[in-house]
Amino acid sequence: MTDLYPLRLPPSFRERIWGAYDLAPVFGRQEKKIGEVWYSFDENVIANGPLQGQSLSELIQRHGPALMGAAHDGSSFPILAKLLFTSDRLSVQVHPKDDYAQAHEGSPGKTEMWHVLAAEPGAGVALGLTKTLSQDELRHAAESGEIENDLNWVEVHPGQTIFVPAGTLHAIGPGLVLCEIQQNSDVTYRFYDFARLDGDGKPRELHIDKAVEVTEQKPHPGPIAPFRFPGGDYARELLIACPYFAAERWVWEQSISYPRHPDHADLLIFLRGEGRIGDDPYAPGDAYWVPAGLEGLTLTPSSPSEVIVSHVPDLDVVRAELAAVGAGDAHPMVLP
Repeated sequence: MTDLYPLRLPPSFRERIWGAYDLAPVFGRQEKKIGEVWYSFDENVIANGPLQGQSLSELIQRHGPALMGAAHDGSSFPILAKLLFTSDRLSVQVHPKDDYAQAHEGSPGKTEMWHVLAAEPGAGVALGLTKTLSQDELRHAAESGEIENDLNWVEVHPGQTIFVPAGTLHAIGPGLVLCEIQQNSDVTYRFYDFARLDGDGKPRELHIDKAVEVTEQKPHPGPIAPFRFPGGDYARELLIACPYFAAERWVWEQSISYPRHPDHADLLIFLRGEGRIGDDPYAPGDAYWVPAGLEGLTLTPSSPSEVIVSHVPDLDVVRAELAAVGAGDAHPMVLP
């Protein structure tokens, strides 16, 4: 196998009826309404170096532990990372947990998080309901449209993070740019769609029965503020950590040595600034997969830079690192 290096993942632009033409602050204006930009899906192909043209799934099948870390089981890429751009409300939806998704869809479930990159004044997300409904009441609320009055809408602001565990009924409002980190699954049960029609003038498919079965009506804590690690050569914030993924935000203005992680690979989405990751250039909207254990890597900015870094964590390691800087071994951003 060739020597490992940062692997560039090109963005995949996905048209959505609720998407936007203007993809600032990450990309420029588009000809179509783009709602999602995908990076780490199994079919995406490496865009640089000797492994150029090979898909993520091909590389993992051939070289899984060397790329992903010894604990990786050799199956698909564990994290799906996206950028979301909204000009309208997304549907009210819910994602199943692993057991239900495997039994009914042959797929992992979908726990996710959103980090708010930009928000118009008053923009928000719906997180659960304002009151508890029985399954029959929940089904009736979807069929009648009364669910619109029961959604728990929360205003959000840039820099906040929202954790959305599987089973949470939710929606995303217009005027938002989000970085979404999630389990590598696209299983979504659309519960209600605001009487919206698709491009052919037809209502989009709903999945009310399955949505009712998997919805868990627990109070949602709302957005979480990041934890800023003290010291260091760059600003480092922990956004969230759960069994499926951990995400951090880094900001730097001078060259920094990339920390070596022998146990896991990292997925980087650059949001601001230009420079080089090793020998490769980066700019806003670029993404790189940094293989596990890579040594001697340097991030060299030509302008102040910002990146979201995600990986599959060992939560004991995360808790120990927080405890070492006086944050205690229990923290609201580290979730069981």
